[in-house]
Amino acid sequence: MSFSPAWVVFTVLGIGLALWMTGIQWRARGGHKGDLWAITVVGLPAAIIGGRLGHLLSAPDTYFGPDGSPLRALAVWDGGFSFWGATILGLLSVWVLTRIQGIRLRPLLDSVAPGLILGHVAGAFSDWFDGRLELVTVLTESAWNLIACVVLIIVSKRLRLGYGQVFALYLCLFGLGRILLEALRIGTPAAEDARLLLGLPFNVWTAILALLLGLGWLIVSRLRHRTYETGVYMHGSRTLLRRHRRGKHTFEINAPNIAEAAAASGAPLPSVARVADPDDRASADVPVAAADDMEIERESDIDLSGRHSFGFFGAVTSAISIVPDVRGNSAPASHEENPQTSNK
Repeated sequence: MSFSPAWVVFTVLGIGLALWMTGIQWRARGGHKGDLWAITVVGLPAAIIGGRLGHLLSAPDTYFGPDGSPLRALAVWDGGFSFWGATILGLLSVWVLTRIQGIRLRPLLDSVAPGLILGHVAGAFSDWFDGRLELVTVLTESAWNLIACVVLIIVSKRLRLGYGQVFALYLCLFGLGRILLEALRIGTPAAEDARLLLGLPFNVWTAILALLLGLGWLIVSRLRHRTYETGVYMHGSRTLLRRHRRGKHTFEINAPNIAEAAAASGAPLPSVARVADPDDRASADVPVAAADDMEIERESDIDLSGRHSFGFFGAVTSAISIVPDVRGNSAPASHEENPQTSNK
Protein backbone atom coordinates (compact mmCIF):
# COMPACT_ATOMS: atom_id res chain seq x y z
CA MET A 1 0.00 0.00 0.00
CA SER A 2 1.53 3.31 -1.08
CA PHE A 3 1.12 6.71 0.53
CA SER A 4 -1.62 8.81 -1.04
CA PRO A 5 -1.33 12.60 -1.54
CA ALA A 6 -3.89 13.12 1.23
CA TRP A 7 -1.70 11.12 3.61
CA VAL A 8 1.25 13.38 2.82
CA VAL A 9 -0.82 16.55 3.28
CA PHE A 10 -2.21 15.55 6.67
CA THR A 11 1.16 14.25 7.82
CA VAL A 12 2.75 17.61 7.01
CA LEU A 13 -0.19 19.31 8.76
CA GLY A 14 0.42 17.19 11.84
CA ILE A 15 4.10 18.15 11.87
CA GLY A 16 3.15 21.81 11.53
CA LEU A 17 0.67 21.61 14.42
CA ALA A 18 3.25 19.88 16.59
CA LEU A 19 5.89 22.53 15.88
CA TRP A 20 3.41 25.36 16.46
CA MET A 21 2.31 24.08 19.86
CA THR A 22 5.87 23.16 20.83
CA GLY A 23 7.02 26.69 20.03
CA ILE A 24 4.35 28.16 22.32
CA GLN A 25 5.25 25.85 25.19
CA TRP A 26 9.01 26.28 24.71
CA ARG A 27 8.85 30.08 24.77
CA ALA A 28 6.57 29.93 27.82
CA ARG A 29 9.30 28.01 29.65
CA GLY A 30 11.94 30.57 28.74
CA GLY A 31 13.38 29.02 25.60
CA HIS A 32 14.20 30.70 22.31
CA LYS A 33 12.27 29.88 19.16
CA GLY A 34 15.50 29.52 17.20
CA ASP A 35 16.27 26.33 19.12
CA LEU A 36 13.31 24.59 17.49
CA TRP A 37 14.67 25.20 14.00
CA ALA A 38 17.90 23.41 14.82
CA ILE A 39 16.02 20.59 16.53
CA THR A 40 13.65 20.22 13.57
CA VAL A 41 16.48 20.13 11.03
CA VAL A 42 18.15 17.29 12.96
CA GLY A 43 15.20 15.46 14.52
CA LEU A 44 12.78 15.32 11.59
CA PRO A 45 15.08 13.52 9.11
CA ALA A 46 16.21 11.19 11.90
CA ALA A 47 12.58 10.38 12.70
CA ILE A 48 11.84 9.60 9.04
CA ILE A 49 14.86 7.33 8.80
CA GLY A 50 13.99 5.66 12.09
CA GLY A 51 10.40 5.09 11.02
CA ARG A 52 11.54 3.41 7.83
CA LEU A 53 14.17 1.30 9.60
CA GLY A 54 11.59 0.19 12.14
CA HIS A 55 9.30 -0.96 9.35
CA LEU A 56 12.14 -2.86 7.65
CA LEU A 57 13.01 -4.63 10.89
CA SER A 58 9.38 -5.61 11.45
CA ALA A 59 9.02 -7.17 7.96
CA PRO A 60 12.51 -8.16 6.77
CA ASP A 61 11.35 -11.02 4.51
CA THR A 62 9.43 -8.60 2.31
CA TYR A 63 12.62 -6.83 1.30
CA PHE A 64 15.50 -9.19 2.10
CA GLY A 65 13.82 -12.60 1.79
CA PRO A 66 14.14 -15.07 -1.08
CA ASP A 67 11.39 -13.36 -3.07
CA GLY A 68 12.16 -9.84 -1.83
CA SER A 69 14.00 -6.97 -3.44
CA PRO A 70 16.44 -4.95 -1.28
CA LEU A 71 15.98 -1.91 -3.51
CA ARG A 72 12.35 -1.71 -2.42
CA ALA A 73 13.58 -0.75 1.04
CA LEU A 74 14.45 2.66 -0.39
CA ALA A 75 10.98 3.16 -1.90
CA VAL A 76 9.50 5.13 0.98
CA TRP A 77 6.61 6.26 -1.22
CA ASP A 78 5.37 2.66 -1.42
CA GLY A 79 4.37 2.76 2.24
CA GLY A 80 5.73 1.26 5.42
CA PHE A 81 6.48 3.39 8.46
CA SER A 82 7.02 2.56 12.14
CA PHE A 83 5.87 5.07 14.75
CA TRP A 84 8.11 3.64 17.46
CA GLY A 85 11.14 3.55 15.17
CA ALA A 86 10.61 7.22 14.35
CA THR A 87 10.17 8.07 18.04
CA ILE A 88 13.29 6.24 19.22
CA LEU A 89 15.72 7.52 16.57
CA GLY A 90 14.18 11.00 16.64
CA LEU A 91 14.57 11.29 20.42
CA LEU A 92 18.11 9.91 20.24
CA SER A 93 19.16 12.53 17.69
CA VAL A 94 17.51 15.31 19.68
CA TRP A 95 19.29 14.13 22.83
CA VAL A 96 22.67 14.32 21.08
CA LEU A 97 21.87 17.82 19.78
CA THR A 98 20.77 19.10 23.18
CA ARG A 99 23.99 17.83 24.73
CA ILE A 100 26.02 19.70 22.12
CA GLN A 101 24.04 22.93 22.31
CA GLY A 102 23.60 22.96 26.09
CA ILE A 103 19.81 22.62 26.14
CA ARG A 104 18.16 20.72 28.96
CA LEU A 105 16.37 17.69 27.56
CA ARG A 106 13.59 17.35 30.13
CA PRO A 107 12.17 20.87 29.72
CA LEU A 108 12.31 20.32 25.98
CA LEU A 109 10.35 17.07 26.30
CA ASP A 110 7.79 18.85 28.47
CA SER A 111 7.37 21.44 25.72
CA VAL A 112 7.12 18.82 22.98
CA ALA A 113 4.47 16.68 24.70
CA PRO A 114 1.33 18.82 24.01
CA GLY A 115 2.40 19.44 20.42
CA LEU A 116 3.18 15.78 19.85
CA ILE A 117 -0.25 14.59 20.90
CA LEU A 118 -1.87 17.42 18.92
CA GLY A 119 -0.03 16.23 15.82
CA HIS A 120 -1.58 12.78 16.32
CA VAL A 121 -4.96 14.30 15.42
CA ALA A 122 -3.88 15.08 11.86
CA GLY A 123 -1.98 11.81 11.73
CA ALA A 124 -5.17 9.86 12.42
CA PHE A 125 -6.95 11.54 9.50
CA SER A 126 -4.00 10.82 7.23
CA ASP A 127 -4.39 7.11 7.99
CA TRP A 128 -8.12 7.34 7.29
CA PHE A 129 -7.57 8.94 3.89
CA ASP A 130 -5.08 6.19 3.15
CA GLY A 131 -7.65 3.52 4.05
CA ARG A 132 -5.86 2.20 7.12
CA LEU A 133 -8.45 3.16 9.76
CA GLU A 134 -12.23 3.31 10.03
CA LEU A 135 -13.90 6.70 10.41
CA VAL A 136 -15.28 5.84 13.87
CA THR A 137 -11.79 4.94 15.06
CA VAL A 138 -10.36 8.15 13.60
CA LEU A 139 -12.98 10.35 15.26
CA THR A 140 -12.52 8.59 18.59
CA GLU A 141 -8.74 8.87 18.43
CA SER A 142 -8.90 12.54 17.42
CA ALA A 143 -11.27 13.40 20.27
CA TRP A 144 -9.06 11.57 22.76
CA ASN A 145 -5.93 13.34 21.54
CA LEU A 146 -7.56 16.77 21.66
CA ILE A 147 -8.76 16.18 25.22
CA ALA A 148 -5.31 14.87 26.18
CA CYS A 149 -3.65 17.97 24.71
CA VAL A 150 -5.88 20.27 26.77
CA VAL A 151 -5.28 18.16 29.89
CA LEU A 152 -1.52 18.36 29.43
CA ILE A 153 -1.57 22.14 29.09
CA ILE A 154 -3.92 22.76 32.03
CA VAL A 155 -2.34 20.25 34.41
CA SER A 156 1.19 21.41 33.64
CA LYS A 157 0.23 24.99 34.55
CA ARG A 158 -1.91 24.19 37.58
CA LEU A 159 0.55 21.70 39.13
CA ARG A 160 3.65 23.46 37.75
CA LEU A 161 4.99 20.25 36.27
CA GLY A 162 8.61 20.06 35.19
CA TYR A 163 11.60 17.73 35.01
CA GLY A 164 9.96 15.70 32.24
CA GLN A 165 6.71 15.19 34.15
CA VAL A 166 4.57 16.60 31.33
CA PHE A 167 6.14 14.14 28.90
CA ALA A 168 5.58 11.33 31.40
CA LEU A 169 1.91 12.28 31.60
CA TYR A 170 1.82 12.28 27.80
CA LEU A 171 3.10 8.69 27.79
CA CYS A 172 0.33 7.72 30.22
CA LEU A 173 -2.42 9.35 28.17
CA PHE A 174 -1.03 8.09 24.88
CA GLY A 175 -0.67 4.53 26.14
CA LEU A 176 -4.15 4.48 27.67
CA GLY A 177 -5.65 5.89 24.49
CA ARG A 178 -3.93 3.29 22.30
CA ILE A 179 -5.23 0.47 24.49
CA LEU A 180 -8.81 1.77 24.18
CA LEU A 181 -8.45 2.22 20.41
CA GLU A 182 -7.13 -1.30 19.93
CA ALA A 183 -10.20 -2.55 21.81
CA LEU A 184 -12.43 -0.68 19.33
CA ARG A 185 -10.57 -2.21 16.38
CA ILE A 186 -11.33 -5.80 17.41
CA GLY A 187 -12.96 -7.61 14.49
CA THR A 188 -11.80 -5.15 11.83
CA PRO A 189 -9.49 -6.17 8.95
CA ALA A 190 -6.67 -4.14 10.48
CA ALA A 191 -6.95 -6.08 13.74
CA GLU A 192 -6.95 -9.41 11.92
CA ASP A 193 -3.70 -8.53 10.13
CA ALA A 194 -2.01 -7.32 13.31
CA ARG A 195 0.89 -9.29 14.75
CA LEU A 196 0.07 -11.06 18.01
CA LEU A 197 2.24 -11.57 21.06
CA LEU A 198 0.86 -13.83 23.78
CA GLY A 199 -2.61 -13.46 22.29
CA LEU A 200 -2.59 -9.65 22.18
CA PRO A 201 -1.69 -7.32 19.32
CA PHE A 202 1.85 -5.99 19.39
CA ASN A 203 0.51 -2.40 19.54
CA VAL A 204 -1.27 -3.21 22.80
CA TRP A 205 1.97 -4.37 24.40
CA THR A 206 3.81 -1.24 23.30
CA ALA A 207 0.95 0.90 24.65
CA ILE A 208 1.09 -0.93 28.00
CA LEU A 209 4.85 -0.39 28.12
CA ALA A 210 4.41 3.34 27.42
CA LEU A 211 1.71 3.59 30.11
CA LEU A 212 3.83 1.86 32.76
CA LEU A 213 6.94 3.82 31.82
CA GLY A 214 5.12 7.14 32.00
CA LEU A 215 3.42 6.27 35.28
CA GLY A 216 6.67 5.22 36.93
CA TRP A 217 8.50 8.28 35.60
CA LEU A 218 5.77 10.61 36.86
CA ILE A 219 5.68 9.12 40.36
CA VAL A 220 9.45 9.05 40.84
CA SER A 221 9.91 12.55 39.46
CA ARG A 222 7.19 14.04 41.68
CA LEU A 223 8.77 12.43 44.73
CA ARG A 224 12.29 13.61 43.89
CA HIS A 225 11.56 17.16 42.76
CA ARG A 226 9.54 19.27 45.15
CA THR A 227 10.36 22.65 43.61
CA TYR A 228 9.48 24.18 40.26
CA GLU A 229 12.04 23.73 37.51
CA THR A 230 13.72 26.97 36.44
CA GLY A 231 15.93 27.37 33.40
CA VAL A 232 15.90 25.44 30.15
CA TYR A 233 19.60 25.82 29.35
CA MET A 234 22.67 24.31 30.95
CA HIS A 235 25.15 26.61 32.65
CA GLY A 236 27.51 27.95 30.00
CA SER A 237 25.22 26.83 27.17
CA ARG A 238 26.74 27.39 23.75
CA THR A 239 23.51 28.50 22.13
CA LEU A 240 22.76 30.90 25.00
CA LEU A 241 26.26 32.39 24.99
CA ARG A 242 26.05 33.12 21.27
CA ARG A 243 22.71 34.89 21.68
CA HIS A 244 23.92 36.83 24.70
CA ARG A 245 26.89 38.00 22.68
CA ARG A 246 24.47 39.53 20.14
CA GLY A 247 22.31 41.06 22.87
CA LYS A 248 19.38 38.70 22.22
CA HIS A 249 19.36 36.83 25.52
CA THR A 250 20.30 37.18 29.18
CA PHE A 251 21.93 34.95 31.75
CA GLU A 252 18.98 35.10 34.13
CA ILE A 253 17.15 32.15 32.58
CA ASN A 254 20.41 30.20 32.54
CA ALA A 255 21.02 30.63 36.26
CA PRO A 256 21.37 27.32 38.14
CA ASN A 257 18.57 26.20 40.43
CA ILE A 258 20.31 27.21 43.67
CA ALA A 259 17.21 26.70 45.80
CA GLU A 260 16.94 23.04 44.84
CA ALA A 261 20.68 22.43 45.27
CA ALA A 262 20.65 24.01 48.73
CA ALA A 263 17.58 22.02 49.78
CA ALA A 264 19.18 18.77 48.64
CA SER A 265 22.43 19.41 50.53
CA GLY A 266 20.81 20.93 53.61
CA ALA A 267 22.81 24.13 53.23
CA PRO A 268 21.28 27.59 53.68
CA LEU A 269 20.04 29.34 50.59
CA PRO A 270 22.82 31.54 49.17
CA SER A 271 22.22 34.87 47.52
CA VAL A 272 22.57 35.39 43.79
CA ALA A 273 23.71 38.53 42.02
CA ARG A 274 21.90 39.55 38.88
CA VAL A 275 24.57 40.67 36.45
CA ALA A 276 22.56 40.43 33.24
CA ASP A 277 21.58 44.10 33.58
CA PRO A 278 24.25 46.50 34.91
CA ASP A 279 21.53 48.89 36.13
CA ASP A 280 20.42 46.33 38.72
CA ARG A 281 23.79 46.10 40.50
CA ALA A 282 22.72 48.57 43.14
CA SER A 283 20.07 46.11 44.34
CA ALA A 284 22.24 42.98 44.05
CA ASP A 285 23.04 40.89 47.12
CA VAL A 286 26.80 40.89 46.46
CA PRO A 287 29.31 43.75 46.13
CA VAL A 288 29.81 45.41 42.79
CA ALA A 289 33.39 44.13 42.60
CA ALA A 290 32.20 40.53 42.90
CA ALA A 291 29.59 41.14 40.22
CA ASP A 292 32.31 42.58 37.97
CA ASP A 293 34.42 39.46 38.46
CA MET A 294 31.46 37.24 37.57
CA GLU A 295 30.75 39.28 34.44
CA ILE A 296 34.40 39.16 33.33
CA GLU A 297 34.42 35.40 33.81
CA ARG A 298 31.28 35.04 31.74
CA GLU A 299 32.69 37.26 29.01
CA SER A 300 35.72 34.97 28.84
CA ASP A 301 33.38 32.02 28.42
CA ILE A 302 31.69 33.85 25.55
CA ASP A 303 35.01 34.33 23.80
CA LEU A 304 35.79 30.63 24.11
CA SER A 305 32.39 29.70 22.75
CA GLY A 306 32.80 31.67 19.55
CA ARG A 307 34.44 28.82 17.70
CA HIS A 308 31.41 26.53 18.11
CA SER A 309 28.83 26.53 15.37
CA PHE A 310 26.00 24.40 14.08
CA GLY A 311 26.23 23.94 10.34
CA PHE A 312 24.08 26.30 8.33
CA PHE A 313 22.62 28.02 11.39
CA GLY A 314 26.07 28.63 12.82
CA ALA A 315 27.18 30.23 9.57
CA VAL A 316 24.11 32.45 9.39
CA THR A 317 24.31 33.55 13.02
CA SER A 318 28.02 34.22 12.70
CA ALA A 319 27.38 36.42 9.67
CA ILE A 320 24.64 38.30 11.50
CA SER A 321 26.83 38.85 14.55
CA ILE A 322 29.38 40.94 12.58
CA VAL A 323 26.75 43.40 11.34
CA PRO A 324 27.02 46.70 13.26
CA ASP A 325 24.32 47.21 15.88
CA VAL A 326 22.12 50.05 14.66
CA ARG A 327 19.28 49.53 17.11
CA GLY A 328 20.82 51.65 19.82
CA ASN A 329 21.87 48.68 21.97
CA SER A 330 25.31 50.06 22.64
CA ALA A 331 27.52 48.97 25.49
CA PRO A 332 26.30 50.23 28.86
CA ALA A 333 28.13 53.19 30.26
CA SER A 334 30.00 53.08 33.52
CA HIS A 335 28.04 53.79 36.68
CA GLU A 336 30.79 55.96 38.12
CA GLU A 337 29.50 59.50 37.77
CA ASN A 338 31.72 62.38 36.78
CA PRO A 339 32.25 64.65 39.80
CA GLN A 340 31.84 67.71 37.61
CA THR A 341 28.54 66.40 36.32
CA SER A 342 27.24 65.48 39.75
CA ASN A 343 27.97 68.94 41.12
CA LYS A 344 25.86 70.62 38.48
